[in-house]
Amino acid sequence: MKDWKGRKMENHQQEDFREEQRAVEEITHMLLHALTEDGIGEQLDAAKSQQEVYEALKTLPYFTLTLEEFRIGIEALRQQQAEIHQHKE
Repeated sequence: MKDWKGRKMENHQQEDFREEQRAVEEITHMLLHALTEDGIGEQLDAAKSQQEVYEALKTLPYFTLTLEEFRIGIEALRQQQAEIHQHKE
């Protein structure tokens, strides 16, 4: 049986994972939509930083992530890509 601190830590980890997953799903969804919007694809291609990508996506009325959520999602996407590449080797 887990003690209170163990359960609290596990709940916090689950919340972090859910937040990451929501951000990843929204970023993926927004990028797919953004590519169909006039001008956004070019802005994304020209972006040189996460901040520039975020600013371009923020012009879309359906993009709702905060900058922090966006950064969490980008980091989670990077980790997923690294895991995929590790499994291929």
